[in-house]
Amino acid sequence: MTPNPEQHDKRNFFYNIIEGALWVTGALLISPQTVMPALITRLGGGNLEVGVLGAVLFLPLFLPQIFSARYAQTVEWKKPVVVGFGIAQRGAVFITTLVVVFLSVSHPTLVLWLFLSLFAINQLILGIVTPWWFDFYTKLTPLQRRGRLTGFRNALAGGLSIVGGMYLTWLLTKFDFPLNYSLAFATTFILQMVAIAFQSQIVEAYPSTVLPRTSVLEYFSQLKSILKENKPFQQFLWTSAFLILATIPMSFFTVYALKHFQASDSMVGTFTMITVGGQIIGALVNGYLADHFGNKAALISASLSFLSATLLALFAPSIEWFSVVFLFLGVFIGSEVMIRYNLAIEYGPVEQRATYIGLMNTILAPLYLTGLLGGVFSDLFGYKTVFAIGLTFSLVGITMLIVKVKEPRKV
Repeated sequence: MTPNPEQHDKRNFFYNIIEGALWVTGALLISPQTVMPALITRLGGGNLEVGVLGAVLFLPLFLPQIFSARYAQTVEWKKPVVVGFGIAQRGAVFITTLVVVFLSVSHPTLVLWLFLSLFAINQLILGIVTPWWFDFYTKLTPLQRRGRLTGFRNALAGGLSIVGGMYLTWLLTKFDFPLNYSLAFATTFILQMVAIAFQSQIVEAYPSTVLPRTSVLEYFSQLKSILKENKPFQQFLWTSAFLILATIPMSFFTVYALKHFQASDSMVGTFTMITVGGQIIGALVNGYLADHFGNKAALISASLSFLSATLLALFAPSIEWFSVVFLFLGVFIGSEVMIRYNLAIEYGPVEQRATYIGLMNTILAPLYLTGLLGGVFSDLFGYKTVFAIGLTFSLVGITMLIVKVKEPRKV
């Protein structure tokens, strides 16, 4: 009997929400925007190491995707690969937990670089599996419901993460270093393992539309044709480049607040909770915009939020005002990546969804090395110079997004 995909839609929609919410909640407990920069500082790292974190956050995540997409677009069943790599990624989190708790006091410099290396492995695994996962996700979610699903996932994650932020604040206050940070990583591991259990229940009821496997030369010839002939996608990539350069200050918000306002580690939990509140707002508002007005409108909204965060970081006179930076940052984090992914795949045919995601991310990946420049500029010229540079790129990118980028649903 031929399976009816529609009978699995509600079930898959529900499991997608739960899986995504648990994964995001776990990720927030070790947030690269708040917790990880603070951990690097506690391990004796400076602005350069924080800049390395910014590069490690994205470069291994995005660089391998075009190579992974080459295989993803030729395989009918995505779920086994998605679940298998998901388990491997959780393994990197578990090893990090052990390294932090057992070695941080005796060998802090070693732990600093082991932590960055393990985080790079974590991101590399995510980078390899992302084209597979996104194809899996879009295959099982109709176009008209993707913004809604993203909104529900992130809104539920936000609700759970408010509790998580309170828990994180308690950990950082109640326990001494390094036990407090290692418990945060351990909790992330548990939540994300539960998430993979829900993901394994998603039913992939029918095979994906695939392309025949080609040689490497033929594959890259196809990519060249996409870049040359698909002008709307080309404009979207140019604009995305400036919007990525605008995020140079992201890794330095927490470090600046801790140093400039002499804040304690407990503020990291507060910043995380405020970020979560922003994520709830961003997920719901921008998810609604994406479904009703298109992903371009939602991306404009998300980009304006990051511009607001950077602008406020430049001029905030107190720690209370600076805390609002993390509200705008949360709006951006809660929606930008998924909106950009959803926008990218609408420029191409269904069978090349993984290719368009991989092509976009691999082309843009080297731009994240500018996080290293952010660390150097912070040491040479101060944090506010880095914030001003990011603000300039935000203004250019948003202008290009409004003027140059075409909404693919109208093309």
